[in-house]
Amino acid sequence: MRVVVLGGTGAMGRWTVRDLTESDGVDEVIVAGRDGARASETAGWAAARAGAIGSAHVSAMVVDARDPGALRRALARADVVCNCMHYAFNLPVMEACVDTGTHYVDLGGLFHTTGPQLALHDRFAAAGVTAVIGMGGSPGTTNLMAAHAARDLASVHEVHVRVGMAGFAPWTQPLPVPFAIDTLLDEFSVPAVTYVDGGWTEVPAMSGLEEVDFPAPVGRLALGHALHSEVATLPLYFAERGVRTVSFKIGFPAEFMIRMRLLTGLGLARTEPLEVDQQPVVPRMVLRRCIEATTSSPAAEAGPGDAEAILVRLTGQDRDERPVEVLAECVICPHAAWKAGAGQLDTGVPPSIVAQFLAWGVIDRRGVFAPEEVVPPKPYFEELASRFMEVDLITRTHATDDRADDRSNKAWRTKSRPERKLTVSAPASLVGHSRQATTEAAPVHGTEVL
Repeated sequence: MRVVVLGGTGAMGRWTVRDLTESDGVDEVIVAGRDGARASETAGWAAARAGAIGSAHVSAMVVDARDPGALRRALARADVVCNCMHYAFNLPVMEACVDTGTHYVDLGGLFHTTGPQLALHDRFAAAGVTAVIGMGGSPGTTNLMAAHAARDLASVHEVHVRVGMAGFAPWTQPLPVPFAIDTLLDEFSVPAVTYVDGGWTEVPAMSGLEEVDFPAPVGRLALGHALHSEVATLPLYFAERGVRTVSFKIGFPAEFMIRMRLLTGLGLARTEPLEVDQQPVVPRMVLRRCIEATTSSPAAEAGPGDAEAILVRLTGQDRDERPVEVLAECVICPHAAWKAGAGQLDTGVPPSIVAQFLAWGVIDRRGVFAPEEVVPPKPYFEELASRFMEVDLITRTHATDDRADDRSNKAWRTKSRPERKLTVSAPASLVGHSRQATTEAAPVHGTEVL
């Protein structure tokens, strides 16, 4: 199995690389990016940390995804590409995969790119390859939580996805961004789309604020509507079961929400130029440069300082036509051994898992699919649990005024991954897991330039 990770030097992509290098059956991992030095550093870092756990050869490759020829040359010998770049590159990379016969996984298209991606279905099917789009934590794990929660429901009326992010480390910079700056600014400024009464409608970004009590250690957060791909695909998936409402909301620590709402409220996330002293100035470009100038690049292993919780709630009817509510929960804490934050872990690991599913034939349908259509939930959740991200289900059957709660056991247990020991790391409220130490390093090859 040969995997190319585009954007493998990024905050999320490097953890896709890390997981691939520590997975059985992966022969070669290529870290691809425009900056050859960063690609080589990431490849060396992943190989050194993998030790005897993984057998993959790790190498670096200089690729400019804006160059169609270079992109196709990079993918020509790959079994799968994990596209961890900004969603603006999703369609060009998919076009290249059709030409090279390469399976494809990405982190999502922030709703509006999702439709054009799905429209490539027939071309992918004709080429004999598969694309799984929106396969990070959210979208991705969220979609599969919804599909799994609905497995025993005869009808699905509502699907509500809620994501909460908590930060515990002290701030050392004005705005510590948890993921790609442009994606974050889009979520706070671009009108969100929600699915209400059987149709899609736009609402202001971060509107509809609600307080949600997430499981510890995340706690209570204020959440608002944000543009996301779950709302593009889950209504299609549940259409035959009568879904009428699908919503997505996200929340961050209170101080972070205040600062982001101030910046976007002032119009600093706008992409349309303003005239300043008779010169066109794009506010977002200025804001991005200011954030980058005041934000130090995180170390490869920054240590735990956050936690994330995903809640997916469905309402509908069971096969006996009784009203039912099902809640799927997943709480992610930092990985103490990897020193990966919760957001990095739950976004970077899923594309690695699904890339392996594609290469091994676990996913054998051809075409372009949302995760809920083609990724088998049980094997996927087993793989998540082996990385200490477990999913719980709570089923409530409504009978008069009573609710009988049946909380399932955490069924997805690690089976084949190397043993890890439970550890507690600062801050004390965050629990992670450590992998048994190894010293043998996986081989690193040189940097290839295309």
